[in-house]
Amino acid sequence: MSRETAEFAYDLHAGLSVLQVPEFDHLQVIGMSATLAVHLKGLGEIDYEVLRKVSDHFMSIPSYALRPVLELLAEIEFVRLLTTGRTITKIVPNIPLFDDVYEGIGEYAAKELTLNGHEQATLAILENLYKAPRNRDALFNRLGMEKGVFDRCVTLGTTSGIVAQHTARGKNILISPYYFADNLDGLADLVAGAGTPALESALQKVKDNQGWPLSLVRATGEIGGVKLSSTEAKLVEKLAAEGIVKPPTIRFGGRTESFLFTPKPGATRLNAANREIYERAMALISAVRKGQLLPNAYRIRSPVRILESLRDNGYLRGNSEARDQYHNLIVLRVAHLKQTATDRWQLHLNRTQENEAALSLAIQLLRSGTMANMEVDQEARIALSKDEEYIQSLISAAELKKRQKQVTDAQAAHEFEQLILKLD
Repeated sequence: MSRETAEFAYDLHAGLSVLQVPEFDHLQVIGMSATLAVHLKGLGEIDYEVLRKVSDHFMSIPSYALRPVLELLAEIEFVRLLTTGRTITKIVPNIPLFDDVYEGIGEYAAKELTLNGHEQATLAILENLYKAPRNRDALFNRLGMEKGVFDRCVTLGTTSGIVAQHTARGKNILISPYYFADNLDGLADLVAGAGTPALESALQKVKDNQGWPLSLVRATGEIGGVKLSSTEAKLVEKLAAEGIVKPPTIRFGGRTESFLFTPKPGATRLNAANREIYERAMALISAVRKGQLLPNAYRIRSPVRILESLRDNGYLRGNSEARDQYHNLIVLRVAHLKQTATDRWQLHLNRTQENEAALSLAIQLLRSGTMANMEVDQEARIALSKDEEYIQSLISAAELKKRQKQVTDAQAAHEFEQLILKLD
């Protein structure tokens, strides 16, 4: 799971921020490296002093940690460091546009770094919570690790905000707000009632077929031709009804249709600036799914190909269903219609950076079921292109952040206390 190592380390760093965790040897450096790399992709030469201030202010990478982070990125040739003696003066990003940042960092970590027991345990917990919430006791038994290590890793997770604990039906449920953003109490209740395996299976089937019409699930008991068990079918209904998944809707022919997506991820995986892009991507997918699976007359054979055509050509050929099918895209200012005949309209893309990002995301969601590059802080990228004076004024306007002390381990504190007593 080399890619996942870097991805989960990114999430963990975002949560821990400036908290110091004595149990971690490499995981925070891996997380900082992934954080910096996703923001450097596609940028030109950067002055070290600018990078030092921006990475501290926006990415919680303290100055003392920046050099080892840059040296790791230089090892995998993601950056080139220009130096005077031992002093770094400039950074030249060298990350190919289509390279997977997490893959490159994860492969390096797997080959060159040995994670300790707490780091491996933390990654194992996050890997499980990424797929679905878990019953705490069941997860502990499943992972088979020492109880003290498990408890400590859960404590670190809750302190960082990457793990939340909920009680439902007398059971302790672990959920990651990073991967599931809405109605966590309702989600915990579903896990307590139906169990994790059924929920995980239902979510995976939705993930494999993002944007599937809810009415077809009800009518056929299937998603994408794959049968749902009766429990899974009920879970999909409850996920939609309780707002854990929020299906976009399209009105046509006097009826309303909802389209299913996996639960919206939290702020770390989908930052505020990119939420509108995500909404537009779901609207794009819903529109082409409607044409594929619920056409009035003309069926779309390949939703992905239609979106690629819109991206490449800037418009779609006219059809008589366009006004209903693409109505949400007009409202969201993703596109506009041009009438070409009495009963035909072409869809034309409004070419903006946000709409092109939404199109790329929609294509990716249809191809893989998952999204990427929605965690990038555009303010940080803009700041990296400015001079040191601009950055200094920006930082001075904000309150001075205080470095937080390490997350205290009760057992370690007790052992230290015993050691001091022996010295008396």
